[in-house]
Amino acid sequence: MEAYVSLWSADLLDLGAAVDRLAGVADGFHLDVFDGHAVPDLLFGPDLVAALRDRTDATLDVHLMVARPDDWIDRFADAGADLITVHTSACPDVRTTLRSIRSRGVRAGLGLETHEPTGHAVAHFDDADRVLVMGTVVGVKGCEQDPATPARVGDLVAARTAGRAQGSGSAPRIVVDGGIRPHTVPALARAGADGVVPGSLVFGAGDPASAVRWLHDLPAGTGDEAGDLAGATKYSPSVGDVPSRG
Repeated sequence: MEAYVSLWSADLLDLGAAVDRLAGVADGFHLDVFDGHAVPDLLFGPDLVAALRDRTDATLDVHLMVARPDDWIDRFADAGADLITVHTSACPDVRTTLRSIRSRGVRAGLGLETHEPTGHAVAHFDDADRVLVMGTVVGVKGCEQDPATPARVGDLVAARTAGRAQGSGSAPRIVVDGGIRPHTVPALARAGADGVVPGSLVFGAGDPASAVRWLHDLPAGTGDEAGDLAGATKYSPSVGDVPSRG
């Protein structure tokens, strides 16, 4: 399973060290962007992405939780983002926004909030490189994952498989963000998720790199409910090892 590690859960006073510590281990780094409107907080911006681009070759995964995402695409693309995710609720024309992202040579992601039907994402499979399934309410840390999340992942995987069977070339990666814990990840893997956005599971662990390797050992993207999760036993942090802050 892929791991796009959330820098919101890292030591914000030492993000460079956090990135260096996971160099060659994490599949990428996830940067949440808040504008104080779509989410009542402020977090991360293009200048940080540019600084990180100079620091790492890993995928920089920008998650726009902003009121006007179209206004920010060029700035984050210029800063070096590899993938930009937007939400349908913020886009007047979702297809146009996704295609605008791709036109900059950047992969396009579509965020699916907990209250949204999975069909909202399936309708845009042709224009999305990733569907980011939210397991918690956007912009909030420390919440338990919505118990319906694995089933929603399974629905998306089934739709993707059906599209492939019909000759569709669209096959977006399915990644889960929110409530990523040792006890929630195995069900996501069984449902067929390709990856997750871990925060405190990684940065709250005694050995962050080992936490990422544990995720890598889980089979992903299969949709096989009987999948082999033997890898889950290779890393089992205690509750005290992983605080519920991200």
